[in-house]
Amino acid sequence: MIASDDGSRSLLLAVNRRLTALSFHIREYFWVDMKKINEIYRYKTEEYSQGATNKFNIYPEQIPSWLVDWIPEKGGYLIGNLQPAHMDFWFFSLGNLWAITSSLTTPRQAEEILNLMEKKWEDFIWNIPLKICYPAYFAGLSYHNGGPWPTLLWQFTLACIKMGRPELAHKAVSVAEKRLSNDQWPEYYDT
Repeated sequence: MIASDDGSRSLLLAVNRRLTALSFHIREYFWVDMKKINEIYRYKTEEYSQGATNKFNIYPEQIPSWLVDWIPEKGGYLIGNLQPAHMDFWFFSLGNLWAITSSLTTPRQAEEILNLMEKKWEDFIWNIPLKICYPAYFAGLSYHNGGPWPTLLWQFTLACIKMGRPELAHKAVSVAEKRLSNDQWPEYYDT
């Protein structure tokens, strides 16, 4: 949105440098797949140096029991949060879908997010598309408790089209077509 001219050149360079650093950070540290889970299992804790493998001091015991059985061999996603000594392993649909459409993920990561959603179709789509997170996030706000949000279908469709997988989006929309008008177009389905 910034016009490229002599006055904005240094600003554009700074933005691009920052974006490169942000992209690397997200792609490297927020990405989880079976390879990353295996790395975390082998982490040494209490490492504090430039050469540390476990840069955030993540304890292997933090990997939730559901994750290893849930994540397919060819699938992965960007986790919900990362902070020192703690990773939130929830899958948030909106963040992962926008990461695909905005090219925040690598093409391989984008493909693996869609692979995960396809392999775990019942966890995301089932008969009421599209769940906002997995697993259900049982906190005070009901809309984060794993409820499906049909409005997420357009972001899902956009991500599928970008990755050349429109058949996946069509499959989700066909599920929605069977429900939404009969249910009077709900904003979300509270589970």
